[in-house]
Amino acid sequence: MKIFTIENHINGILCALYLSFTEKIIPDFVEDISTFQPRFDGAIINVNTNTANSERVKTALYKYGGSDIIYQMKICLMSKEHSALLHAFNYGYATLKYRTDISNMLSEKAVSDFSYTVQKVLHERHILTGMIRFRESINGVLYAKFSPDNDVVSLIAPHFLKRLGRTPFILHDLSRNKICISDGATIKTVFTNLPANFTPAEKESGISELWKKYYGSVNIKERKNQRLQDNFFPRRYRKYCYETWE
Repeated sequence: MKIFTIENHINGILCALYLSFTEKIIPDFVEDISTFQPRFDGAIINVNTNTANSERVKTALYKYGGSDIIYQMKICLMSKEHSALLHAFNYGYATLKYRTDISNMLSEKAVSDFSYTVQKVLHERHILTGMIRFRESINGVLYAKFSPDNDVVSLIAPHFLKRLGRTPFILHDLSRNKICISDGATIKTVFTNLPANFTPAEKESGISELWKKYYGSVNIKERKNQRLQDNFFPRRYRKYCYETWE
């Protein structure tokens, strides 16, 4: 059993592909070196990140896999699934092996696993763009906190940059201590363990009450369907939507 340990980003995957093809090694697992727990039943191969090697592989992937293959692989790496690194690697490996765009070869396990992982990330992004609730601070900055399953905050931020015009906002991923900050024109991503120093604007209490009234008015008690509600309005997101607060 062969295990590649890499840096958990796209260049780590690209360098793993370079090593795999140059040394004729196909790994059984691809692990994040920062969280990897050594195993006694496998040969551990540490993959060093090298810009020249990653650029060489990137050029080949663009040539055979199309203009969005690197973007798709980056999305795969945003997944919470432990196997996401391996799925991204296997998809890149198969693309280079067949020297063609394999995105429609869903009978190939490498393609189906990769596509499923990417779609789960994109699906959560789609859901959250409609479920994130901003609150305005006394300084006029919009702030929203949430805990997504996948690392999608950087995927969501551009949506709100377009939607909110030039209004500054902050998206706070509580589960990863990750924040996307926008001044209304650009987006910056930072990591912090500090709690949010947020003081809501005076009008926010009235807005919250309006949301609660709306939420109550569209719910018909006699036709309550908790299972359907949980499907379209998952509880893991609901706790950050103030229309559901008691």
